[in-house]
Amino acid sequence: MKKFIFLILALTFALSAEIKIFTNRTELYTGERLRITIELDYPEGSTVDLSRIQNTQSEDFELVESVVKSQGKDAGLVHEVFQNDYAVFAKEGEHYFGPLEYSFVKGEDVFEFKSDSIRVNVKSIIKEAKVTVVDSLGNQKEVSLDSLGMVLPIKDIAVYKMSAREKWYLGTFLAFVVLLVLTVWFMAKRKRKKNGAEEIVIEKKIPAHVIAFQMLDKLKEKKYLERGEFKDFAAELSLIFRNFLEDRFDFPGAELPTEELKSEIRSRVTDAETIENSDKLLEVTDFVKYAKFIPLEGELKSFIEFAYKAVDKLKEETNGKKK
Repeated sequence: MKKFIFLILALTFALSAEIKIFTNRTELYTGERLRITIELDYPEGSTVDLSRIQNTQSEDFELVESVVKSQGKDAGLVHEVFQNDYAVFAKEGEHYFGPLEYSFVKGEDVFEFKSDSIRVNVKSIIKEAKVTVVDSLGNQKEVSLDSLGMVLPIKDIAVYKMSAREKWYLGTFLAFVVLLVLTVWFMAKRKRKKNGAEEIVIEKKIPAHVIAFQMLDKLKEKKYLERGEFKDFAAELSLIFRNFLEDRFDFPGAELPTEELKSEIRSRVTDAETIENSDKLLEVTDFVKYAKFIPLEGELKSFIEFAYKAVDKLKEETNGKKK
């Protein structure tokens, strides 16, 4: 009889328990955050599994933060409210978020619950954005921004200014080069004294492409894109590519405005595909650094892949100079 009563109570609690999800908006751009409010009920004294709510991950919606907003009890039921923030990486179009699931164990019985799904319309800020440009006659007009098919110059970008992080990287790199040169010089001088005669000393400089490959590898290890830190990723990628061009062709690539740098590349590079992709990399990373738009993660990944190919195509071994 007791077992029957317990079973009746368990079924009553199970029928009372539920999960509901709500959102503050159903239209948003790729790269923005989607906030989901989750309300759920479960019996007091039950063992609850909320892992599928607090650790949900998908390619389109990545959980950034999960916070318990409130918790209360009423008539033997615990009422709990969560607030989850998701970074949106979905492609442009209509998508469905959810459903979210949870379960609880009461006695020997396991009860599982699933919420409804929410329809979300994702837009591309790159296609929606408008940019004011000036044509050759001095007329101003608004043009749609397309990050791959059409990249437009930004009027406000005149001189590239390095951030504190970029200055630190550049300073570290220069210090490493100075230390390397001093070490080679000291060892050569010591060897001459040991042999008691003047010898031909060959100074070796690290090839520009070797340094660029090392810096690109370190950039990938930092996982900026996985954490959604697109601005830091774009700033470092731009600096690495500019420094490579500077070392490879012997001009101030890290200091030149983007338009002048593109002209320098055209005067030295003959491959049309490399020139076109270099323009896109430099201009889109400028857009991101100056918060003109939030690109797709895949677009920035394509730029670092191009950087590897460009460095490999333009590399040239640096031979030592006899002294």
